[in-house]
Amino acid sequence: MLEYESKRIFNRFDIPLAKNIIIEDRENVEEKVNQFKFPAIIKSQIAIGSRKKAGLIKIAKSKEEAISLCKEFFSRVVAGFKVEAILIEELAQIEHEYYCSIALDASGRQFFIIASKEGGIDIEQVSKNNPEAIIKESFTYNEGLSENLAIKISKQLDFPSEFLDSAKDLFLKLWNITKDLEAQLVEINPLVLTPSGLVAVDGKMILDDDTAFRQPIVQELQAKKLSELEKSAKEAGFSFVELEGEIGILANGAGLTMALLDVLSELKLKPANFLDVGGGASKERVYKALELLFKMNPKAVLVNIFGGITRCDVVAEAIIQSLKDFTDTPPLVIRLTGTNDELGIKLLNDEGLTAFQNVIDAIQKVKEVVEG
Repeated sequence: MLEYESKRIFNRFDIPLAKNIIIEDRENVEEKVNQFKFPAIIKSQIAIGSRKKAGLIKIAKSKEEAISLCKEFFSRVVAGFKVEAILIEELAQIEHEYYCSIALDASGRQFFIIASKEGGIDIEQVSKNNPEAIIKESFTYNEGLSENLAIKISKQLDFPSEFLDSAKDLFLKLWNITKDLEAQLVEINPLVLTPSGLVAVDGKMILDDDTAFRQPIVQELQAKKLSELEKSAKEAGFSFVELEGEIGILANGAGLTMALLDVLSELKLKPANFLDVGGGASKERVYKALELLFKMNPKAVLVNIFGGITRCDVVAEAIIQSLKDFTDTPPLVIRLTGTNDELGIKLLNDEGLTAFQNVIDAIQKVKEVVEG
């Protein structure tokens, strides 16, 4: 979740925030900016870390400067991500910066509350360079974050005595968010101490896609963030991520698919997507995957199947059916090996189609198609 999305949740749970406004439409920049007092901080809402280092968080001293920065930020694309919104926030009078989070440790079937007096910077760097500065306490779901543990953490962070109760309450609210929304991570960095109390200056949350059937917030975010193609893939039951290249990819197994993308990148070839059709893929699922790739209109489609549970003959049937049903399809380069590969290749050959068994041969063919 982006910062402003996390802060909307924080607001629901009464976590103290600085006064702010959100601009989600670049056409409303001037109208929104005129509602705020300056100086203020202008924060791009984009799905990358280290926004400040990328020049995407800046202080505006006037409305005119804020309008200029907002328009500049909305035009930025960093690492393939666009600025989705802009958060304008009043400047906090910072006396000290802290880090705090609650994180799920799925393998250990427990949660951790993690905190540090060294907030405002990458917690990974603090952990690496000064591990003793990290406070980390575990607890189970059934135990929950107890009031005693919240008090203990607050004291270890050396909060002034008049703010110990508010710190304890804030940690308990973080646990309520984690528990109620089934979050994998709820993080504030930095949590700042101001003359008037604690303020969450930045926020981050990770929710679990698998809880969508019982968490309306996850459904809302998926509807908002997923493209139409990604929604189609989700409904069809396979993993799909759009990229910026020109070669459509259909493979089975996340590791095999990622390895294929790596090889293509090494050869200066640009994949248009990640698509893992999954193990034991049915004819219908492979057909749906090909239909989706054809809609992307890539220069070529590379099918890379290493059949274990997945049967190569079933994949071949889906390919043949899709080419009969759709017109103006991009060139297909097919690699089939594994379960029933001989039968699958024969089915393709009978339709005048060629299949490779060596993935490098298939990649070389794709290279020829794209460059030719």
